[in-house]
Amino acid sequence: MVARGGAAAVVLILIFVPDNHQSMEFVFTEKFNNSGFAGGDNNGLAFWFYILPLGFLLTQYTITGFDACAHVSEETKGASLAAARGLWRSIFYSAIGGWILLLSFLFAATNVDAVNEAGGFSGAIFESALTPFFFKAVIIISTIGQFFCGMSCVTSMSRMTYAFSRDRAVPGWTLWSKVDRNGTPVNAIIGATVAGLILTLPALYKSSAGIPVAFYAVVSVAVIGLYLAFLIPIALRLRMGDRFVPGPWTLGSKYKVLGWISVIEIAVICVYFIMPIVPAGVPGNDEFSWSAVNYAPIAVGGVLLLVAVWWYASARKWFTGPRRTIDEADGPEVEQPVA
Repeated sequence: MVARGGAAAVVLILIFVPDNHQSMEFVFTEKFNNSGFAGGDNNGLAFWFYILPLGFLLTQYTITGFDACAHVSEETKGASLAAARGLWRSIFYSAIGGWILLLSFLFAATNVDAVNEAGGFSGAIFESALTPFFFKAVIIISTIGQFFCGMSCVTSMSRMTYAFSRDRAVPGWTLWSKVDRNGTPVNAIIGATVAGLILTLPALYKSSAGIPVAFYAVVSVAVIGLYLAFLIPIALRLRMGDRFVPGPWTLGSKYKVLGWISVIEIAVICVYFIMPIVPAGVPGNDEFSWSAVNYAPIAVGGVLLLVAVWWYASARKWFTGPRRTIDEADGPEVEQPVA
């Protein structure tokens, strides 16, 4: 609620405070190629098939939070229906609300030069379009919203880490599955938060490319990692076909079309988001610099490699799947994990 209220406040400020706004033609037809690729050409194949798709990263990252409904489903009443409804509703509302928010940014971006000089940083839009008071207000609102969104990520992340550890599917599961006297998986929260901190540390280093390449890499890691996780159950559902026994919530016969669309879309974005963001990040380029490298493929590939090694060396010999914590004879009482 806080995040939605903050987003609505930012939209209203960007609508009523600026003296001028961009035209409909500018917002919906103007194209800029400041990537350094294709020599700034806005109409070539490189723009349409590489540069423009890279812009989808923001959209893909924005709607990744919908999976939180599944992460906390164990703590949800009537999860078989409530979690599913939460998934599609969060995607639907995020799509509409996010589109309106982005449009408000674009209509307020009247000082194009300032935005370009800042590497596309949205703060340049606020600073150039608003008075100092409202500029600070938008930054404060955004900071508060980011804080609550971050807490939501920590919540779902801790539940995932605990659940996988309880099922003994994570190295060191005995440590991460411990809970305190209040039932809080403290070790899982601290461990996963530290891992996230380490992953994002490079974002503090200024890239030679003049834009926050490391931040884009972190976002790419999040998108690729999450969507690969989404891909697994979708692909398995398609593989099982009519042998799959649906639960209370089902797509019916539409699962085939929607499933294949999802598989193809995930495969495409995973390829795009491991590609270099700027020419200086392309190995062999005269201006190549490690600070401009998109390290998403290194991070994601490294994790996948470690998981594969762990699976073939150890886990496949003893892992038998999720551990059952509900006794049907005794009712829905959930056992606490062994500390």
